[in-house]
Amino acid sequence: EDLRAAARRIEQLKAESTMNAAGLRRCIEEKETMVSAYNDLSSHSTKLERECTLYERDLERAMESCDDLAKENDEMRARLNDHTTLSALTTQVEALHKDKENLRINLNKAEEEVKLLFEENKILDEENKKLLALLEKERQHRSERKHSSSASTTKHKRKSSSLKDTSPVGRTIDFNGADSSSRHPLSPLPPNSPDYRAHKK
Repeated sequence: EDLRAAARRIEQLKAESTMNAAGLRRCIEEKETMVSAYNDLSSHSTKLERECTLYERDLERAMESCDDLAKENDEMRARLNDHTTLSALTTQVEALHKDKENLRINLNKAEEEVKLLFEENKILDEENKKLLALLEKERQHRSERKHSSSASTTKHKRKSSSLKDTSPVGRTIDFNGADSSSRHPLSPLPPNSPDYRAHKK
């Protein structure tokens, strides 16, 4: 019985040692996991410290910029409080508005001039076509006169009279009609405008 009790005791000790070994392995694994997590947290903390340093530098620069802007704002307020400067700015703004209106009027007139020139070019093209057609007819008549022998004189008289009736030489294109009379000169820029001063230079 003592041997059996000793054997049971030995078995219990073996089981306990096995359990203790398993628990020790788990503890070691958990410790390794914690060490790895600690290392990750440490590296992440280092990165955060660097970012915080950069943010602090950016914040300092932003504060410096804010101080500069505050100074500029104070200077602008002081200038705006000056009545003379404000009046000069108002005059410049009004002059710029006038220049803008004059430029708009000039642009509209220029567009109208372009349209008129386009119409005149169309008329010139039509007249050129007519002249070319008459020139071609005259060439044909001359070639026919060379081949004709008996009635060349009478044919020449008829053709010359017909050419006088239809020749565009006597025609003059009237470009000084209603369209051109409706044109107006472009509005001059006021003397105080920047464009006028630049042109004067």
